[in-house]
Amino acid sequence: MTLSCPQCRRSIPLDDVNVGKDVALCRGCGVAHSFADLMARGHWDEDVDLRHPPPGAWYGNHGLAIVMGATHRSWGTALAALAFGLFWNGILSIFVLLATSSTLGLMHVATPEWFPAPKMNGGTMGVGFTVFLWIFLTPFLAVGATMVWTFANSLFGRTEVRIGDGGGVVFTGIGPVGWRRRFDPRSIREVRVETLASPNRQAPAKTRIVLGRSDANPIAFGSALREDRRRFLTAALRKSLA
Repeated sequence: MTLSCPQCRRSIPLDDVNVGKDVALCRGCGVAHSFADLMARGHWDEDVDLRHPPPGAWYGNHGLAIVMGATHRSWGTALAALAFGLFWNGILSIFVLLATSSTLGLMHVATPEWFPAPKMNGGTMGVGFTVFLWIFLTPFLAVGATMVWTFANSLFGRTEVRIGDGGGVVFTGIGPVGWRRRFDPRSIREVRVETLASPNRQAPAKTRIVLGRSDANPIAFGSALREDRRRFLTAALRKSLA
C-alpha cells in the first residue's frame, strides 16, 4: 500500500509516515498531512496493474483518449430488485389498470374486456376521483420505476471515465442513456474515496469516488461499483491524472 499526496498526487513513502504522531510528510510539496485523514479519505493506492483489471473493469489508451470504467453488474442486487419489483408492480398494476380504465371510459374510448370495471358506489368513477387516483398512485409508480431501473442498472449499467485532449467526461448509465459530467483534467486537485454514513442506520453506507476540482464543485460517482472495481478505477484515475 502506498499513500499519495492530495495536493501534488505524488507517492508518500512509508519511511515518511509516523503513525504514532499521525503525520505523513510529502517531500514533493513539503506538506505534512494527517495519516489518519489520508487513510479515511482514501488517499492510498493499491499496487494495481492497469494491464490486468478485475473482472468487469477495463482500462485502455486508445491514442486520442484514455478510457477506463467498470460495470455495475451485481447478481445479488439484481435478484433483490427483481423480487421486490415483481411484488410491488404486480399489486400496483391492478390500481393502474383501474385508473386507466376509468380514464379511457371518461374519454369514451372502448377498453378490453379484461380491464377492471371502474365502479364506485354502484356507479362509474367520476373525473374527480380518477384524477385523485392518479395523483395518489404517482409516488408508488415512482418506486416501481426505481425498482425497474435498479434491476436494469445492476445488470447493464456502467461507470466510465474518458480523458482526452478535449477534456474529460464521467458517464454513469445504461448503454447510451445516462448522466454525463465534463471536467478539465488540469483542474483535478485530488482523486479520493469517501464513505458517507446513511441517515438510516439500517441502510448501508455509500462509498464513492470524488474528483476534487480547483475550478468547480467536485464530481462524485462510482457508488454502484463493487469494491474491487472501485479500487481499480480510483488507482487508474490517479495514474492517468498525475
